[in-house]
Amino acid sequence: MKKLSDKTIAVIALLAIIVGSGAVPVSVKIAVKELSPEYFSFLRFLLASLILSPLFLRTKVKLNRDFAILILISLLLTLNILAFAYGLKTTTATIGQLLYAISPIFIAIFSFILVRERITTPKVAGILLGILGTAVVLTIPLIGLGIHSAGDLKGNLLVIVGVISTALYTSLSQKLHVKFSPIQVAQAFFLTTAVSMLVLSFPEILRSGTKIFSMNFDTLLAVLYIGCVGTPILYVAYQYAIKHGSPLVASINYFITPFSSFAWAYILLGERLNPVLSVGGALVLLGAYLIFKSTKKAK
Repeated sequence: MKKLSDKTIAVIALLAIIVGSGAVPVSVKIAVKELSPEYFSFLRFLLASLILSPLFLRTKVKLNRDFAILILISLLLTLNILAFAYGLKTTTATIGQLLYAISPIFIAIFSFILVRERITTPKVAGILLGILGTAVVLTIPLIGLGIHSAGDLKGNLLVIVGVISTALYTSLSQKLHVKFSPIQVAQAFFLTTAVSMLVLSFPEILRSGTKIFSMNFDTLLAVLYIGCVGTPILYVAYQYAIKHGSPLVASINYFITPFSSFAWAYILLGERLNPVLSVGGALVLLGAYLIFKSTKKAK
């Protein structure tokens, strides 16, 4: 059987992210209505680590200095999880996800500094088109087409903190793949976040440890979906996209995934959609194409 090329593997990984985790932002928003961000994140990553454990244990990872560095780098993404969950308490799932569309510009800068990924004209054009597509959607409230859909300043700023920490983590992940597999990198993040959130949510667990048995059905479904399906698919596929593409190629999912979230936000949360989204979507897709076409696998 012919071996798949790196670009083919990267494309498959991106498709897995889009199809398998499109409802993650919506599920987060549903869950944090009833659970604190820390407690929800603990349940989410505990479930994700349990799902991935059989594959992780087969890799026989060595608990040495390199693994300690992997854990420290994983804390960057843990910060993103906390900032995103708190941000979604006051902003909308759609806007929260759209703000992540500016990630590629930070990833391009960090990747140039850290892994010397070249910033070419097509990449710059692709990033700018992606940002423009996002701006088209974000300016909808400013032209009177539903001002409430822009969320609020505090929530959006918290999401942007998550965007920057994610961009730095993504750029550093390229170097991690010299010594670790995508499964190992993802599981290190799951375990780091689960333990961190256990510490942060411990007072809540002591006060209401039985809450897990009395949560609303919608919340339970959201926790199960995001912990057992959305999170493992999202982060494992993301690492495969980084390894076989580049940090910038992996960041394409931040351009495309928001538009797969719109339908979920409309169905589950009743958030309004607008025809202008199609214009932004077209610009985002063109930008993603230019980035992918002009990117070679980072070494």
